[in-house]
Amino acid sequence: MIALAIFSIPLLLSLLLFNSRSNSNKLALTGLMTTLVVAIVGKVLQSYGHIISLDVPLIDTIGFHFSLILDGPAFVMVLLTLIAGIGILYSIDKEIQNANRFYAWSMMMIAAMLGAFMAADALMFYLCYEWALIPIFFLILKWGHGEHLSKITMRFFLYTLFGSLFMMLSLLYVHQSMAHPTFEMNAMWEAGKALTAGQQGWVFAGLFIAFAVKMPVFPFHSWQPSTYDHAPIQGTMLLAAIMLKMATFGLVRWALPMVPAGIEEHGQWAIYLSVISVIYASLMALTQKRLKLMIAYSSVAHVGMISAGVLSNTDQGTVGGLFEMFSHGILAVAMFAVYQMIESRVGHDRMNEMGGIRTSAPSFAFLFFILVMGSVALPFTSGFVGEFLLLQSLSNTGLGLAALAGLSVILGAAYMLRGFQKMMLGGKAIAFSALSSKETMILSIAVIIVIALGIYPNILIQLIQNIL
Repeated sequence: MIALAIFSIPLLLSLLLFNSRSNSNKLALTGLMTTLVVAIVGKVLQSYGHIISLDVPLIDTIGFHFSLILDGPAFVMVLLTLIAGIGILYSIDKEIQNANRFYAWSMMMIAAMLGAFMAADALMFYLCYEWALIPIFFLILKWGHGEHLSKITMRFFLYTLFGSLFMMLSLLYVHQSMAHPTFEMNAMWEAGKALTAGQQGWVFAGLFIAFAVKMPVFPFHSWQPSTYDHAPIQGTMLLAAIMLKMATFGLVRWALPMVPAGIEEHGQWAIYLSVISVIYASLMALTQKRLKLMIAYSSVAHVGMISAGVLSNTDQGTVGGLFEMFSHGILAVAMFAVYQMIESRVGHDRMNEMGGIRTSAPSFAFLFFILVMGSVALPFTSGFVGEFLLLQSLSNTGLGLAALAGLSVILGAAYMLRGFQKMMLGGKAIAFSALSSKETMILSIAVIIVIALGIYPNILIQLIQNIL
């Protein structure tokens, strides 16, 4: 029942919010906090030997079950989804038109992502993976901004929807190879491993293309910059912090255990694309003049690193990938919150036209600096732990690839510190009002998490390794 509660509380609240017109924010936040408590209780029970899962047959003829499991990797992603979701909704600092619908779509998206992370049935994972597109489509279309909004939103929706069809084809291929077809997770893993290396290579190709579009990885990334830029800031946070993690988590949950021989013998191209994505996105971030787009390209670089490390097919890569997913999710929410705080006060995010904010808001500049250090993988921050594990695992594939991917640390430091210098230190000091208590709390909690995981990463690593 705990697994069902984690999935159903946000979903039921989303349905309730569609018909509610008061206290939408408080209701949504209370729902997410309650779900977080339930998830923690589930993890405590799991530590005493309880299996937190649910399995309800839905279509016996094809072996489709409503199946959820809260194991180590799933719990880490559930924890990220709920903590980031609370931060995203709590960060809203102005009245939203049709607020009840905005929060309803947000909660529905969170429910879909929780379903994908806990899915122990391949078809259920696919359905939740696709279902999350519907609420973010309406969030961008109804609360986004900028020219050609409808065109950009539709391109994002159709592009990612089309990419996901390759995952469906791969899953169906494995499914039809079974003597007794089922989409149950362990059965899918065994059926995939029973295929020849060549067949597994094709299955992996379909899975990776679907995941690469969502992450996104070069050259499947074209939807990302314009979508992030035109989405409402909370929509951008949901995309960068959580939604793209469904794809990287999909590599861990489905690709690695289902087609290991295919990845080992035919997956090198995917690692190359991931490393190219890291360098390309880092160089693009280096050329940006706007803070929001710089953060957007930085996200592409971090996700490319996760993909490359995970596909090295080692335990270190898997642990490092999940650790970095959590770390980047927290940092993404915090960095886009920084953007929101600056843009709401200055009226734009053009870094060259700012300067001296530290003079007016030293506390803000300090918190921002710690987040920048986490983003560039400074030792004793969560970013360092994740990137170190990923680079170490990638070195098993080739020291040259690891060295090339490692350039992202240097490039990240270059564009992040340059942006910080221009906005916080350089030029004539601009007027900048002090942070509210809500804004200070959001950044402070993110900084505490980033430093705590950097100093004592076993807090999170042990959660992951309980099952791996």
